[in-house]
Amino acid sequence: MTQLEGALAALRESQIDLITDVSASLAEMGDITEDDRKRLADVIRDLREMFFLVVIIGEFNAGKSTFVNALLGEEMLPTGITPTTEMIELIRYNPTPNLKPVTRDESTREWAHPNTGGDGVAIVDTPGTGSVFQRHEKVAKDFLHRSDLVIFLLSAKRAFAETERLYMELAKNYGKKMILVVNQIDLLQPNEQAQVKRFIEQQVKEYLGISPLIFMVSAKQALAYAKNPTPNGDTGGLDVIKAHLRGELAQASPARQKLLAQLTTAEKLIQKYHDQLRSKMDVMRADTAKVKDVERELQTQSLALDGQLLKAKQDIDAVFAGMKLRGLSFLDANLSIRRIGRGIKRDKLQAEFQDVVIGRSLRDINDATTGYINAVVDQSRVYWRDVIDRLNKVVDLLNQEVSGLDAGSYAEQRESLEEAIRLAEAELKSYSTGRMIDEIQQEFQTNMSGFTTSMGATLFGLVGTILSIAAPGVSPVILATAPMLGLGGLFAWRYYNRITQKTKADFTAQLEALKAKYEQALNELTQRERGRLAQYGTQILTPIFSRLEALSKRYAEQEATFQRFIERVQTLRKGLSDMA
Repeated sequence: MTQLEGALAALRESQIDLITDVSASLAEMGDITEDDRKRLADVIRDLREMFFLVVIIGEFNAGKSTFVNALLGEEMLPTGITPTTEMIELIRYNPTPNLKPVTRDESTREWAHPNTGGDGVAIVDTPGTGSVFQRHEKVAKDFLHRSDLVIFLLSAKRAFAETERLYMELAKNYGKKMILVVNQIDLLQPNEQAQVKRFIEQQVKEYLGISPLIFMVSAKQALAYAKNPTPNGDTGGLDVIKAHLRGELAQASPARQKLLAQLTTAEKLIQKYHDQLRSKMDVMRADTAKVKDVERELQTQSLALDGQLLKAKQDIDAVFAGMKLRGLSFLDANLSIRRIGRGIKRDKLQAEFQDVVIGRSLRDINDATTGYINAVVDQSRVYWRDVIDRLNKVVDLLNQEVSGLDAGSYAEQRESLEEAIRLAEAELKSYSTGRMIDEIQQEFQTNMSGFTTSMGATLFGLVGTILSIAAPGVSPVILATAPMLGLGGLFAWRYYNRITQKTKADFTAQLEALKAKYEQALNELTQRERGRLAQYGTQILTPIFSRLEALSKRYAEQEATFQRFIERVQTLRKGLSDMA
């Protein structure tokens, strides 16, 4: 363990505090962050020990162990044609070599050697990538985030394999400093070596957008030279790599470079979640906007009902106004003393009232209400189809952005939207124009029949009353000249006028009551429709909207937290830079 003092020790503690806080915030985001929290725990442990880790990554049989042995100047690690490295081989700096490894845990063995590159520097050999042994692959991959400098060892025989590209991309995402070493060049002719180097440069640039330094070596020749150095011996190109590593380590102390390297790793991870949270907020804003669109459509649809209802009522008012005029004219014509004196039959009087006063009024009213119902139903069908279409678009958007949401929020939101769509589809299927028209026309027919029957009975009863007020033996024709018959006739005439006016008033009142029933039926129909809209908005959309708002608020708070982490990273980086 490297001991730190002064400002560097303080910066290390501040960095550990930052990473601890980041890990705590990730824990609040659920199990999806578990792997990153484990990586941060590894980083904290490495910051406590403060060894600058030079990690060798490469495919099995690329000669990694031979390369490490060449760097050390002796055969410390086992080598062979089969995958021999199955654990992390961590060689720490120590003036006294330890050639008997100590197993630290199930995946790490520790060695000690004075040729790692200097005090505080450790060289790490990893299991080969692309191995048939999946455990080897996992061990190597799980260690990459802990590296401070990565040396990618490529075989000249199969340069830039797919697994190598994937590991380089992962190292890039971690913000790792890396160099590429092409090994086994002793198997190639000089012109072939140049071709392989150009190929790797092109591939790395094309696929990863980076241009790391590329060194060409033969670890086998370098190790042979280390074991038996001669003045004109072939170092296998290893001396160039050693010179580069010395230059890297001379730029700053291994401890400071360690802090900078792991700060970059933490920064990359912080930025990743910061970007994810912003993406989640964008998803929530888009979802909220679409749900608000549906909510606005509910309000628009509700307001549109008022306009349609007003038009239907105006049409019905016109029908009843015509009925009133015809009805009063009919009463004037049929309640005259002369008309009554000629004798009136009840059935005939009622038939005439039906024909003259009622006429085609019921048909006109039905036409007005049918038009209104058709408009309501047609518009509602269009509306509910639009609701379903809009909500399906929200689901599509949610599916597209599923990577930007945690699993729990995604499942909950999707379930709510699917339930909203199901209910909207049920509303759409519930509309039956014929059923609604039949129901309201049946009600109108019953009301109109009752009105006609009632008025027929009233008229016939009135005729009987008029006949009864005439003096015994006095015909209604004579009654028509009542003003000239003396005081008794005058009273009879006045009574006749009073009951005919009352009949007209009763007719008008019953007609207004009938119209009120019609309008009430339309109002109830409208209220039922408005109630369906309001209920859908309250029971379905409002909870979705509330959930979206709650998620947006949570993501905004988390995004603000990670923004503060970014600011703390910048402060720490400045502190480390000021020590240069």
